[in-house]
Amino acid sequence: MLAHVDADSFFASVLQRGNPRLKGKPLLAVGMGGAIVIAATYEAKALGVKTGMRLVEARRLCPKAIEMTADFRETGMASAQIEEIIREHCPVIEQMSVDEWFLDLATCIGGVPRDLGAWTLALRQDILRRTDLSVSIGVAPTKLLAKMAGEYRKPGGVTVISLTPPPPPPEGEGDRRGEGKNGITIEHLLRDRPAAAIPGIGRRTEPKVAAQGWRTAWDIATADTEALAALLGKTGRDMQRALLGTATDAVVAEPAAPKSVSRARSFRASRDRAMLWGYALQHLQYLVLKMRREGLQCKGMTLWLRDGQYAHRGESVSLPRAMDTEELLTPFLRRCFAAVHAKTQPYTQVGVALWNLTPHGPSQASLFEEPDQATKRERLQETLDVIRTRFGRNAIHRGSALSIGTGTKKDLGWSVYV
Repeated sequence: MLAHVDADSFFASVLQRGNPRLKGKPLLAVGMGGAIVIAATYEAKALGVKTGMRLVEARRLCPKAIEMTADFRETGMASAQIEEIIREHCPVIEQMSVDEWFLDLATCIGGVPRDLGAWTLALRQDILRRTDLSVSIGVAPTKLLAKMAGEYRKPGGVTVISLTPPPPPPEGEGDRRGEGKNGITIEHLLRDRPAAAIPGIGRRTEPKVAAQGWRTAWDIATADTEALAALLGKTGRDMQRALLGTATDAVVAEPAAPKSVSRARSFRASRDRAMLWGYALQHLQYLVLKMRREGLQCKGMTLWLRDGQYAHRGESVSLPRAMDTEELLTPFLRRCFAAVHAKTQPYTQVGVALWNLTPHGPSQASLFEEPDQATKRERLQETLDVIRTRFGRNAIHRGSALSIGTGTKKDLGWSVYV
């Protein structure tokens, strides 16, 4: 059996924890750019606000909502707190995001808990008591079902899915509809959820599914397998097995090395070329450090800009050889930036991705440089890595990043620009 733990309205809840006077009020946590809602309290969600919604639309739905920029540092610390508590209850876990984990309950001391309902409630209460943060937990034989079970009774709910129906209720107690205090059967859960509630059924897929007459998750689970495969391919077959509880899922405690790394930053619409380029450089610095910590190097790069109409323009380049230093990668970043940037166009996001990652090998000089130049370049990058690891990634920047004003003593300590 697997468990899925999901923190409720995480970014907004962390803000409420820091200021208890915000509890019980409609609160919108927005990103650094202030244009997108990245979390909303349930008071705001009740009025139609959704995660990922544009702030202007959220204001229309919930004009009295309080708007605050998410505290990413505090959120990261809260995530680490929750994970530490989870590990005390179950040693093998897989973190899916900053606020979401899968647990392999077979690795608990003594194996899968005999009373899953009591065990799950105890975990939820332990997290709430020690972090003042609410989580919802689902338990099921597959990851897909566990995630759906966790969503079923949000916020702060616990749902345990059983493969076998519970015993009939005592005479006079009425129909339990396949569920106990916290338990529920697969059929009851899926009949009660629309097809769109299945992770993997998105906006584009939902109309296709509806056209087949499949309205509920149970319709998908019991649909003709070949018809489902014809519509969704192998994904449809895998989804159906997961919904019926017959898929074999594994909690991956040690994730595989990433195939790419990316970073983006949203902000209010701007034509400031120096600011946009400064963000691109900062992204590259962050990604190079992340990549090198994993012992990786890249063979490809992509840069994209998003305009005020949320349209993206991107440029990709395949590198002549694997690279892992800012000095080598910056000219390619500049080439990509020049290809997509239009002077008259305001932009709301800059993003950079490094892809085709491979394990780090010996430093390779090009045909047009001396070997000692490659050695000097590597030593410079190693020095930058040490400084950023010890004093924070904003401790030292290239001068071009100065225009975005990251070197403030209040937020980051004194920064050095080179």
